Amino acid sequence: MKQYFEEKRIRPDILTAAVYWSIIIMMVYSICGLRIYGDKGAGFLAGPLSVFYILYLIFVLAVQKSVWVMVRVRARRSQFLNAEANMKKSFRIFIISGIVVMAMILIGSFFLSEKLFGSSRGNFACIMVGITSLVLCIQGVLRGYLQGIGYTKPIVISDLIIAVISFVSGIFLSLLLYKYGLKVNDLFHISELSAVYGSAGMLLGILLGSLGGLLQILISFTLRRAEIEEIVKEGAPRYLDNKNDVLTSIRSIVLLYISPALLVLVDQIFFVITHQKAETELDFQTLMGIYAGRAVPIIVTCILLCCVPFIRPWNRVMARIERDEIEGARDRLDDLASTSLKLVIPVMIFVFVMAQTLEIALFGKDVEMSSMLIRIGSPLIVFGAVAMFLSWLLNHMGKTILTTVCLALSWGVHVALLIALTLLLKLGVYGLMLATLVSVIFYCLSSFYVLKKMLKYRFNFAKNFAKPLFAAAVAGFVIFLINKLFINLVGDILTLIICFVVFYFGYLFAMVFLGELNRNSLRKIPFGFVYNGFVPRNSRDYYEE
Repeated sequence: MKQYFEEKRIRPDILTAAVYWSIIIMMVYSICGLRIYGDKGAGFLAGPLSVFYILYLIFVLAVQKSVWVMVRVRARRSQFLNAEANMKKSFRIFIISGIVVMAMILIGSFFLSEKLFGSSRGNFACIMVGITSLVLCIQGVLRGYLQGIGYTKPIVISDLIIAVISFVSGIFLSLLLYKYGLKVNDLFHISELSAVYGSAGMLLGILLGSLGGLLQILISFTLRRAEIEEIVKEGAPRYLDNKNDVLTSIRSIVLLYISPALLVLVDQIFFVITHQKAETELDFQTLMGIYAGRAVPIIVTCILLCCVPFIRPWNRVMARIERDEIEGARDRLDDLASTSLKLVIPVMIFVFVMAQTLEIALFGKDVEMSSMLIRIGSPLIVFGAVAMFLSWLLNHMGKTILTTVCLALSWGVHVALLIALTLLLKLGVYGLMLATLVSVIFYCLSSFYVLKKMLKYRFNFAKNFAKPLFAAAVAGFVIFLINKLFINLVGDILTLIICFVVFYFGYLFAMVFLGELNRNSLRKIPFGFVYNGFVPRNSRDYYEE
């Protein structure tokens, strides 16, 4: 007899890491795509791509989480018939939702592209996103049901399949359509059609990737249908008071899930609406391409790369909280804060100092506005990573109301700053990045305050933040001088490599000098053994037993 065994599941940290790696691939996809169709093409994509991410976060990730919770609760009581009935109801609800969303986007594509995104030439991109919404609408239901029953292997590869297929097919289609667009440029004597065609190739790739994800999850579900039916038959009888709580569950997390993509979308719409009449000559596509196509992907990639190594420690903190071991949770949290900030803070400083060189290495040329946006947004690498952890932890602790309150207040701060910085102070796209930075910092502080009160946690600012910041700043000043000296002598890529090596070893030396790394810590760090001679043999870690 087929039974339900929760311990057979893939570890949750692996599932989370797979999602993060998928987003990283999509960010790299955006960077590679911009090298093909340029800033203007990225501008045509900025709005539609944000809409796609919002739909993906709702229909796939948020729905998957809600269905998984619904199935898991009933599976532990062997109420598989109730879980199956709720899954089928949810399936119908989200198919209808997908059709409605697709119809709304298709009907309103001209209005969206011209009035909200700044150019009617982005109409085709909106149409592609509308079609993609229909492909996405049922994936979350099936994925959540499989995960709740116990089949996690199909889930761990679903997001990666979408990202990889989108990347491979999209790069090929973007190149193909961009070259075709160059011929259309010559035919109609219009310079921007190649960017329109090239950016359309990226969205076609995303549509193909979404289709690949749909086929994968349908095949996985079909192959396991007989086993699932056996599990359902062996379960408890159906209870008449069964309530489908998927929609209730999704309402509590949807704002949390979509906020990152919604920030970019709101910023673009606000900027276009408020500047369209006053500055008719403003090239919205180029500006949004620089903001959403250059600065945002670099910052988001850095945030996620800094989060991935610590997803498992996140789960260890949560495990202690679930067992009501508050003192152990505080120790785990302090260890996590100390270790993670020693990585995230130097990444922020490195990106801040090397923004121009990094941009040339990634995009082939430097745009002064983009370099400044990256520098302004570099603190998001620290506060964005912290915000993701706090959101994850509070959500898993069931504190969705508190999280929603913190988010709502942060959105209020963001909107107020958008008005003040872009309309009153006339800072343009710099105002968008500053508003995002301050609102994320506000969210971090408010969420941390909630967590601090719940766990009675005391954050050691000097040890966990000030010392890594000082060490990174010293190493950053050194590579600032090296970058100025070498950039015109050996080129951007070689200079970037040299500066990275110098920064890495310089930061480690500064941390050893400050007494924050001992022999045990250095053994866990690549090439940390180089500094063993500078550390006393009897030194101990704060958590070393």
